[in-house]
Amino acid sequence: MIAKNQTTSAALTLLGACVLTFASAVAAHDSDDRGDSADLVGTWQFQITLRNCQSGAPIGAPFQSLLTFADGGTMTETTANSMFYPAERGPGHGVWSSARRKGEYTAASMAFITMNGALVKTQKITQTIDMGPGHDKLTTPKATVEFFDPAGNLLQTACAVAVGERFEQ
Repeated sequence: MIAKNQTTSAALTLLGACVLTFASAVAAHDSDDRGDSADLVGTWQFQITLRNCQSGAPIGAPFQSLLTFADGGTMTETTANSMFYPAERGPGHGVWSSARRKGEYTAASMAFITMNGALVKTQKITQTIDMGPGHDKLTTPKATVEFFDPAGNLLQTACAVAVGERFEQ
């Protein structure tokens, strides 16, 4: 009876070690598949400057946004741009992915703009994000900002640049 319990205990210990080894291998494989995408995961505070796409001239004052990039490629963002007043811009939701070059990402998001509760526009932002310098800073050298009416017709296009810093305690 004692030998049987010792055999069962040894088998369970071996099984537990195998499960831990397998779980570690899967986590390492998943990490390798993501490449450097974990660098972008987290919340970032951005300072954004809208620009005229042809001349590059700034449009209005810079404003702040928070962007949160989740593991798996989803993102949410909010902005504090007074240029929407008296309309209200809701939070944006979107997707992101690693680009071809290490430390480069692409992201796209969409937000609704309402006035008195009625949809007046949608906003779509497509951007390239470059990490650095370091893992706590990034830049958006180019973003395209498009506004559409409720029927989906393009109303206006603008460009933007941004700098961001990781939000940490």
